[in-house]
Amino acid sequence: MRRIDKLSNRPSEQQHAYVIARTFFRWALDRNYLTSNPLPARTPRRAVSRDRVLSDEELKSVYTTATEGTDFSSHIVTLLILTGQRRGETAALQRPWIDTQERTITIPTDVAKNHTAHTFPYGDLVEVALECIPHTHETYLFPARRNRRKDNPATVFNGWSKPKIDFDAKLENVEPWTLHDLRRTFATKHAELGTPIHVTEKLLNHISGSHSGVVAVYQRHTWLPEMREAVERYDTYLSELVS
Repeated sequence: MRRIDKLSNRPSEQQHAYVIARTFFRWALDRNYLTSNPLPARTPRRAVSRDRVLSDEELKSVYTTATEGTDFSSHIVTLLILTGQRRGETAALQRPWIDTQERTITIPTDVAKNHTAHTFPYGDLVEVALECIPHTHETYLFPARRNRRKDNPATVFNGWSKPKIDFDAKLENVEPWTLHDLRRTFATKHAELGTPIHVTEKLLNHISGSHSGVVAVYQRHTWLPEMREAVERYDTYLSELVS
């Protein structure tokens, strides 16, 4: 519980850690490895569903700080702002997934959170961002600093807490935010720019709403041309925002 209590400033992570521990100890009890469950009955407070969207000035500050940074965390934040993808999928990016001729990125089924392969286009700003990422590994864009196992030559970046604290210290006039807030902000800004909701959902790889149920079975259009138009509008918005 001391370990779990240290996560009190990250309630979602804390709740997840508690559930994992509870599942493990119940398994240990069933196997008679333990005679009692060491976890207390109390559970950490549940994370409150967030609706945080960064303002234009906040987004400008975060984006500018990210593009000026040279560490992996800054590069990842830049891509999160530009693409709206999930942080785990972005951190796991591999060079073979990037088609520089078609200017698309494909997240494969085994990496995508919803287990659906996702191909989305990118624009000039992402092209610049990708060129700024140092080529430190032949496959991974963001390899871990240390190998975790001898039989696994490389893992991907996963140290979020300390870099996020250091990153926030560089910001001015930005209220507390999370990396997932950038995804919500991305969707909101696209709505403000007039991007149709079904196109935004395709950019985000959402299997819900206009891309679920019977529609998902029979509608096989990739929406790549529409996504490219949306990406161009969003790039223009960000360029004007920071200029």
